[in-house]
Amino acid sequence: MRKIITTGLILFSTTVLFAEDVKDLNTALKVSTLGVGLDISTPINDTFSARFNVNGAAYSKNETSNGNSYSGTLTLFTAGVLLDTYPFENKFRLSTGIYYNGNNFTGTAIDKVTINGTTYNISDIGKVDADITFNKIAPYIGIGWGNTTKDKGWGFTFDLGALYHGKGEVDLTSERGNSPRINEGLAKEEVKINDELADNKIYPVVALGVNYTF
Repeated sequence: MRKIITTGLILFSTTVLFAEDVKDLNTALKVSTLGVGLDISTPINDTFSARFNVNGAAYSKNETSNGNSYSGTLTLFTAGVLLDTYPFENKFRLSTGIYYNGNNFTGTAIDKVTINGTTYNISDIGKVDADITFNKIAPYIGIGWGNTTKDKGWGFTFDLGALYHGKGEVDLTSERGNSPRINEGLAKEEVKINDELADNKIYPVVALGVNYTF
């Protein structure tokens, strides 16, 4: 995680080197569908700004997939470098960029699990774990308001956009990993869940926060 944040800051710093004036700096604290976030941005010129954004959170969550219920943790972590464009003489912006995407879900099947059409009690076959991950590199596009350095002091910031995290992938494992029948069933179950995940390649981003320009 440290390496990812460090890489993002290096990319942000490299962008800043080409800025006409780096004495202005804008920071923002946000709450969003990506978790709790921090922005650091600076103008490149009158139209463009460079922004580094990092977000994170963890939630206990129950998920149902292909008829099976899993209890686990949704972990959110993203770090990205964005280019903000201000086409008008106000704080409205268009944003595009790239994120490291560490979002994932890990959970354990509750009570019963249906594998390849056969229903098993967890007490009989041992616990079944699910690990869902997405593309590690995710492009972003969106619109927003704020994070400009034209006005000093406090303000608010808003983002509405889409993160393309691609087709998710699930890994199902069982305590009884030496059972050929269970392993074959889990492999077929993975295919069905992956087909469901294929319909959700875009993660919606809605963010609201406060910002301060030095």
